[in-house]
Amino acid sequence: MPLEHKRAHQALINFIHDWQADEVINIGDINDYTAPARWSAGKRAEYGMNVHQEADYTRRNHFEPVRAGYDGPYTLLGSNHGERPQKYLAERAPALYTPEEYREDRLLRLDDYGVSYKPLTYEFAPGWVATHGHARGISLARHAGGTALNAARKLGRSVVMGHTHRAGIIHETSGISASHTLTGVEIGHLMDVRKATYLGPARLANWQRSFAIAYVQGKHVTPHIIPVRSDGSFIVEGDRYK
Repeated sequence: MPLEHKRAHQALINFIHDWQADEVINIGDINDYTAPARWSAGKRAEYGMNVHQEADYTRRNHFEPVRAGYDGPYTLLGSNHGERPQKYLAERAPALYTPEEYREDRLLRLDDYGVSYKPLTYEFAPGWVATHGHARGISLARHAGGTALNAARKLGRSVVMGHTHRAGIIHETSGISASHTLTGVEIGHLMDVRKATYLGPARLANWQRSFAIAYVQGKHVTPHIIPVRSDGSFIVEGDRYK
């Protein structure tokens, strides 16, 4: 946000209200924070919406509408976009930098909405970890799902992640009698790619608009990727949301 696909975002909020899931996990990059981005330096974008205005936009257009119809657990993960305000000030205006003030959870006032914040990883089910995917040591793969599988190998647990803006699931089984399976899940994005001016005039990117559902029963976890159409609609268990 504020580069979200507005119709897809509203459809997702409608879905959250309707389904009343046991938990909502936001994989990170909830804000773009365009102004402090490296590619904005010295350009018009650096003087656009400031980080406080972006945070306010997200509170008004995401957290407040979500909480209007869903009061269950909600967890936000830290991300590279979420770190942008801190890094920008630390590198370009260190004399004005106040670390606590520009932490993502503080900017978004998450406590006001009962939202938990996990800076790096979050174990949401036995043997399964959610992470944004920007941490050092996670090598990028060419195909969707591969980066998450690389993270799973590193962490020794199945991983659900964002960061790549791609959507895919990959399984890898090893051990005697094929006794151990790791799964890597990349859940895509909900941006309006037309607003991503940094992609160039053609907006060429191997990105997939989607989100994911994880069905959890004890130690059994089954992830499903939900593709989102260009009009913002999607289908879950036979019901269409738009």
